[in-house]
Amino acid sequence: MVSFMKSAIIKTTSCALLLTFTSVIWGDEKFSLRTNLFNDNTGTTVQSPALEVIKDLAGQIEFVLRYTLDRVIIPPIRGLAATPTADAITGASRPVDDGNAANKSFAKDRNEFNLGFSLPGFSGSYYYSTESDYIGRMATVSANIDFNQKNTNLSGFYSYGWDDISPLGADTSHTKIAHAGNITLTQALSPTVIARIGADISLHDGFQSNPYRTVNAGGQILPENHPLQRTRGSVFFKVNRYFDTETSLNMEYRYYQDDWEVKSHTLGFYFHQYFNDKVLIRYRYRYYQQTQAEFYRKTYPIVQPFMTSDYKMEKFNAHLFGFKVEYKLKDLLKDGVLSFMSSSILDVKYERYFSSNDFTADIFQFGLVFNY
Repeated sequence: MVSFMKSAIIKTTSCALLLTFTSVIWGDEKFSLRTNLFNDNTGTTVQSPALEVIKDLAGQIEFVLRYTLDRVIIPPIRGLAATPTADAITGASRPVDDGNAANKSFAKDRNEFNLGFSLPGFSGSYYYSTESDYIGRMATVSANIDFNQKNTNLSGFYSYGWDDISPLGADTSHTKIAHAGNITLTQALSPTVIARIGADISLHDGFQSNPYRTVNAGGQILPENHPLQRTRGSVFFKVNRYFDTETSLNMEYRYYQDDWEVKSHTLGFYFHQYFNDKVLIRYRYRYYQQTQAEFYRKTYPIVQPFMTSDYKMEKFNAHLFGFKVEYKLKDLLKDGVLSFMSSSILDVKYERYFSSNDFTADIFQFGLVFNY
């Protein structure tokens, strides 16, 4: 299977293609190997092979181990070398070096490890990531409880993160700490309708700028500077409705606000339709709108205490729509050398994203899910 995957990866380097090969199950063990390939319209490429192992231990305890390698390749800088580019999907940016470096592609690797466990009503996880200039850590605990004859569920989580930032080419280092919490209430309104409402909040303290991003202020090119504290909060509402026609409709809305004066609205719809016991089609649409941060400017007439030209901080709106098809292979591969794939699922997805700040992306997915 590994040689098959390597061959497939070589053949799928076209723009915005995602390949997923996942889920070989042996008894109470699940082993997943996934490779993601993405290329956006700025020329930035992201390659993300991932490995996941899920093991059922004694009782109802489940153990999860996941490893991901993200390799981001950012194209040469066009124009002013002191103004680094950033891709709109990953947010990755490149350090400013000498003039020759600006004419070369910049590659950056990030190794990510996730270790977790779960049992009825409680779970915990630890996250660790490392790259050439950033170390991220996060510990999370969550709990949930059913009541009202299991028609109601109350859940919540708390996470604590602590990061170390050491910009390339600089003698300085920085830290960032984050606390986050969430509470969610899920209610079955009828046999065919489920509603969910919740809220989350996060508190961030420490270095939150991009050390490689610059701004034009008073005719000078200077490093951006974000406030050291940020409080972020949101409320959300979701409704899932199932119909007798083997159809389901999901609607969700989220309102977000922080103390940097960024406010946003997100409205999304999912429509699922089974055509028979082998084919499922999902349609999706999402609308997003946000205001700009109070200190955001494209250029500054004079130097300000806080400055950024980060596109994620400006006012914009965006649309995303697409579809996904899942097809069970059980009737195609019942006999012969490929019979081991008879319980597998083929899925294909296409999504289109475009925003008012002139970013567009086409996202393709091709996946095979192996079950044994």
